[in-house]
Amino acid sequence: MVLKPKTMEEHRDYLYKIVRLKLFFMHGWLAGHPEESFGDVLRKRVDIYRKVDANPGALNPTAIDWNAPAWLELEQALIKVYEQNRGSGARFEEEGFAVLRPSLDARLERDYLDRSGLQGYQCGSLRYNVYDEPTKEVGFHIANAVSPESIFDDPLYLPCCFMILMDQVEVRYQAEYIQTGTWLNSHSKWLELFPQEWHANLSAPDTNVQWHYGFWGQFITARGTFNDKLGDYLRANGKLRYGLRSSKCTLAAMRRHLKAKFFAAEESRRQGRVVEINQGGYCCVGTKLQ
Repeated sequence: MVLKPKTMEEHRDYLYKIVRLKLFFMHGWLAGHPEESFGDVLRKRVDIYRKVDANPGALNPTAIDWNAPAWLELEQALIKVYEQNRGSGARFEEEGFAVLRPSLDARLERDYLDRSGLQGYQCGSLRYNVYDEPTKEVGFHIANAVSPESIFDDPLYLPCCFMILMDQVEVRYQAEYIQTGTWLNSHSKWLELFPQEWHANLSAPDTNVQWHYGFWGQFITARGTFNDKLGDYLRANGKLRYGLRSSKCTLAAMRRHLKAKFFAAEESRRQGRVVEINQGGYCCVGTKLQ
């Protein structure tokens, strides 16, 4: 079945649902953490700013002016709604969403057309941090450059992204390790990509929820729509289904694992050729494994 890209109306539905979920989360978090201010939770634990018209920049702006009048107007209105509805999460969510909806709608088309989230991704759906000098350990990030398909649909896609990433960071930085922190480190399909060394180094799930996709990316489907199943889980349990976990492993262990698990079975069909990432972020037949 050929998957169709997300429509603008589907994107509107995603924005509405994710913002409502974050308002629900905020109310519960503040009840359990009375020492934290509303403003800090709004700015640091959820990502609403980037989705409203008060954000004049791209999806992930390089800097945020929290004192901009357009944002402060929304923030103060939400604080007022919260003060009036401390005892009712449902009313806070409903009235808070009513405050935000016009600004969400005003940004809708700009948000829908924004493709800046994939800028800087050097290896298909993977991006490594850029450093000024050699470093033994390189951090990396994950996106979905093959949407509306999933990064897991083609079992060779992510292994090939990783092979290319490791080649590049080894040459550029003389790196020996790769590492990341993500909710995906709590997901079985993702963990199949990694050697035992990665599993042994996994941290405990981090419950100190922050605004970024390392936590909140689990609510986005491969097509970029809202993940209703995981949204329902948060509402029912008061916590995220997948906690962010961090890990690392050596390039040597990762290469051995990928070659044995993913490439060995393909050897006869591919005649010793691996897959590399083209400019569109998809897989194609490429150069030989070294």
